[in-house]
Amino acid sequence: MNRLIIGLIIITSCLAGCSLQKEEVEQWDVFEVVLNGPSSGTPYMDVELSAVFKNREESIQVPGFYDGNGIYRIRFSPHSQGDWTYQTESNITELSNNKGKFHCLPTSGKNHGPVKIVNTFYLQYADGTPYYAVGTTAYQWTSVKQKIQAKTLQTLAKAPFNKIRMCVFPKSYRYGNNSEPWMYPFKREGEKNDFSRPSFEFFQNFDRRVSQLSALGIQADVILFHPYDAWGYCEMGKEMNERYVRYMIARLSAYRNVWWSLANEWDVPKIKETIDWEGIGTLLQDEDPHQRLRGIHNWYNSEDHFYDHSRPWITHVSAQTSQFYNAIKWRNQYKKPLLFDEMRYEGDVPSGWGNLTAQEMTSYFWMAGLSGGYPTHGDTFQNSADDSTEVRWWAKGGSLVGESPERIAFFRSIMEQAPVIDMVPELSDNGDPENLNTNIYIFLKKGEYYLAYVAETGQTIEINLPGNANYDVDIIDTWNMQITPSEKKYSGKCVFELPDKPYMALRIIKQK
Repeated sequence: MNRLIIGLIIITSCLAGCSLQKEEVEQWDVFEVVLNGPSSGTPYMDVELSAVFKNREESIQVPGFYDGNGIYRIRFSPHSQGDWTYQTESNITELSNNKGKFHCLPTSGKNHGPVKIVNTFYLQYADGTPYYAVGTTAYQWTSVKQKIQAKTLQTLAKAPFNKIRMCVFPKSYRYGNNSEPWMYPFKREGEKNDFSRPSFEFFQNFDRRVSQLSALGIQADVILFHPYDAWGYCEMGKEMNERYVRYMIARLSAYRNVWWSLANEWDVPKIKETIDWEGIGTLLQDEDPHQRLRGIHNWYNSEDHFYDHSRPWITHVSAQTSQFYNAIKWRNQYKKPLLFDEMRYEGDVPSGWGNLTAQEMTSYFWMAGLSGGYPTHGDTFQNSADDSTEVRWWAKGGSLVGESPERIAFFRSIMEQAPVIDMVPELSDNGDPENLNTNIYIFLKKGEYYLAYVAETGQTIEINLPGNANYDVDIIDTWNMQITPSEKKYSGKCVFELPDKPYMALRIIKQK
């Protein structure tokens, strides 16, 4: 049997209750039931469809959706191996009482399952494989021309990123975000949307792009709403907002690389009070059968604009901020993984949020990572020499222009060698607890493994290395990506004099 990259299994049934051949799918891949049904009227609004999947004593209800041309789909990602059965339910006779079964196989290749939370503050794959989130941002890359979408995937295949923040809806903003989308998400005539009629080709394309990201090992942080909207998608109203979110759950939740982000910048006045964030967040928590990660992103680079991340439907802190020195406080406050989902971008736009140097962008990654959070990149340089519209990675994807990705790949390699899920962050006090040094970040598993970073020159780092063992020390030039082992072995209370240049780090490992 041929398998698509994500192991998608398609089963077509033509009559209610017909007997289906047993199929196979890998654990955490997508099993899909395809049914024929009515195409007249407004099925998006009127047809209810779901299926109950059972494995021994376990029973999971999974929503279905209409995909145009009389085709209905139900997508399910089995989280346990063995035999599964299903039976459909619907308010339409021919869609109801369809039965089938499949066998869930062990995983193979790069299928490690969805990303889960471990040790309160950290992430790893469901099968226990380490996952260190190194993100990027391309907000509306699925809303632009197909050739740019294809170029984005080609770029990502060679880039160091394993997570991408991406909007469902197109974006209208300065710096080239003023073009019409390749297709509108809902039927549109003139300036009027018909939110009862999705453009199925638009959503099918979105599904395909999420699947392609999965094949590249990239998590898709799907942004459901945003305020940079010239088409009315952030003004659909409560009923249509909820219907749209349920539709996205049905379409996307089965893909193991999906995360939910309720908003990019939820507190922009245009959407702050007009969208029921608590209602949408609770809906996702209650109705997503696969329980994908859920976050919500703020506007101003300040905790005053954070959503209340203690809310039970929020699984992780998604923060727009570069206040890395506050990471320990936020970890203690929220008891959840901390993702710096926007901490300014490398680029050349006039706005301060988008004109970091490559050195600064790289440095932000080290500060964010060693403060116990997960960092996210962006690139605002124009890369549209081969296109008639202005294209910048942070907005539309395409190509990466900046110099930080190579250094971010180096950073990722260092973090992936470390026992991250057992480490904790510290701010250096160099022997004076009343004067924390917010220029020095230390991430450690006490007595075993230490990483320390200094962005400025002329700094010393004092670290107490306990026990009688000796420790090996590497001096890391994070910009030039050079690791120099120290010939000296260290133990006890140590003061490290770093080379007289910026962006230096230490790696200290207890000898075995």
